[in-house]
Amino acid sequence: MKKILIIGYGDIGRRLAKMCPKYQFIGVSRRRPKHLNNVEFIELDWIKDSTLNLPKDNISSVVLILKPTSSDVAGYQRGFLEASRKIIDFLNQNVNFKKLIIVSSTRVYGLQNGRNITESVIPIPDDDQGRIILDFENLVLSESKVEPLILRPSGLYDKRKHWMKSHVESFDGNKYPLRFSEANFFSRDDLALVMTNYLCNQEPTQISGALICSEKAQSYSEIFSLICPQFSFKDFFIASDIIGKSFDPQKLSDSGLMR
Repeated sequence: MKKILIIGYGDIGRRLAKMCPKYQFIGVSRRRPKHLNNVEFIELDWIKDSTLNLPKDNISSVVLILKPTSSDVAGYQRGFLEASRKIIDFLNQNVNFKKLIIVSSTRVYGLQNGRNITESVIPIPDDDQGRIILDFENLVLSESKVEPLILRPSGLYDKRKHWMKSHVESFDGNKYPLRFSEANFFSRDDLALVMTNYLCNQEPTQISGALICSEKAQSYSEIFSLICPQFSFKDFFIASDIIGKSFDPQKLSDSGLMR
């Protein structure tokens, strides 16, 4: 049976594997995760290790879920650029795969990109980290022998445990100041669903390039009322009147990958 290789196997990779119990996965990560019967795990640091001891046969698809080694610029360079150069070089030379997904971020868009951003808009990052993520996308686009599907999720969250609920549960009397008046967000389960539908479709998939994964922007007060309806938003958060960027997920809707 053909296998799906996930480099950067963690929470999202585990959700993907759980959605596809009939498929076999190889999960590569620096930390050992919880066991799943359909996942063969390889513990590997693809940045520090001089060679990549990865399987070369029976790989049909590859998923790259890279992360910075630290939150500063150097950590983003190591985690995205240095790692991806080594990984793509290995894959091109050794693995005969057909599909490639890379997980990016809507951080590649800045406030200058405005409102209702679509994939046709040229990204203008606000910071060095956003520019590095965009460089990572372009590196894979130019170097990989397989054209990737680039997923740009925004504000990933777990439907069962939202950070606003965690703030309320651990509240110490200090209200949390919000930078913007609204949030762009996307469920971790929905991101795994998009991957599942793309990878497990036996027919040729015509979707490629970048795909913004975001729900419609929603005010923090509205989000809070859904998550903690028994509490008052103003008791826990300092509201902001600053309106940030927002996204139009029409391409995601048209793709059929959310069904």
